[in-house]
Amino acid sequence: LKNPMKQIFLSKLMLSIDTGQAGHILLNASKVLKKMTLQIPSFGKAKKTIKTFGIRRGEFITCYCSLSQKKGMLFLNKALRVKNFTLSESNFSSTANFGFGLKDHLDLGFRYSQVLGIFGLNISANLQRKGYRVKYRNRLNNKIGFSHRVFKHNTMIWFTKEFRNYYDMLTESGNDLKLH
Repeated sequence: LKNPMKQIFLSKLMLSIDTGQAGHILLNASKVLKKMTLQIPSFGKAKKTIKTFGIRRGEFITCYCSLSQKKGMLFLNKALRVKNFTLSESNFSSTANFGFGLKDHLDLGFRYSQVLGIFGLNISANLQRKGYRVKYRNRLNNKIGFSHRVFKHNTMIWFTKEFRNYYDMLTESGNDLKLH
């Protein structure tokens, strides 16, 4: 693209581990997340009380962490290597987001610790163009124009363009992979 304002980039990558209960399991999940990202994770509360799951409103049940652009791209590359750089169309939202999950964090190359255990990981990415700050700033905030927004097809094109060479390297090495 010739216009630098139209270039799409990763604004943030959100990692979350949802345990569904408070206590030592949530603390272990936060230690795993801290080991992966080298950042202190935040904790999320339950919005509703669900008796069948044993969750009370206001109870901490999840821990999450956000990674910025460069660190996020490095982690996304590592996580997509586990998925063989393939995502289905249902992983992409109608806006500029896409996400996927990993069954266990050990696939990313971390050693098993009997004290901490094994946790699944939810990864969601947010894409933006330059100029999105207009929407979020305090003074003189305004809407983003229709032609400047990032939609599903833009996100999918960015994904294939960004990770195509990694996918090609995997297919050359003898793995038979299909890009959905």
